[in-house]
Amino acid sequence: MPLGYNIVCDPGDLYSRKCYTVNPNTGAKEEILGYTSTGDPVSKGASTSSWLAFVPSLTSLNLQGQAYKPYGEAGMPYTKSGLATGAFMPASGTDSQDLYYLNEVMPGSQSRKMYNKRVCNPLWNTFGCKTGKVTINSETENEEVGTESKPYLKEFGTVLAAGLLAGYALSKVVKR
Repeated sequence: MPLGYNIVCDPGDLYSRKCYTVNPNTGAKEEILGYTSTGDPVSKGASTSSWLAFVPSLTSLNLQGQAYKPYGEAGMPYTKSGLATGAFMPASGTDSQDLYYLNEVMPGSQSRKMYNKRVCNPLWNTFGCKTGKVTINSETENEEVGTESKPYLKEFGTVLAAGLLAGYALSKVVKR
């Protein structure tokens, strides 16, 4: 088995050519989408599922310097914040449609967005919505949400104020 990532590139200039890693298990070329902060290539692995265009795959080096796939043929797992490796730097020859697919179209991408951004009424019978406290990457932050995103708070406040005024007026009438 050769040492290194075993990267091959198409002919062309540095800024528009596509490069590939050779899958150490199958020998197939996988187009490189980008590189992690540690320099490991993220590539488009072959998918055996009809609902996936490709499987994002990570190639890393073992202690002997040989390439291997730490997540196997299943591809990189997703977390609440995206791919398990976090954000990666796109390669120069990466098609923007591939990145769009990963972030907007791939199954599960919209549910991650909804989970991370959507604030729900705490009385709704739903899962996957935050109601004020956010936990991302083991950090808990208190998020202030304005009443414009929670219309039921305005209605509750109006009803409460009307009830207090009516009670005050009634107590003045009863005393006379």
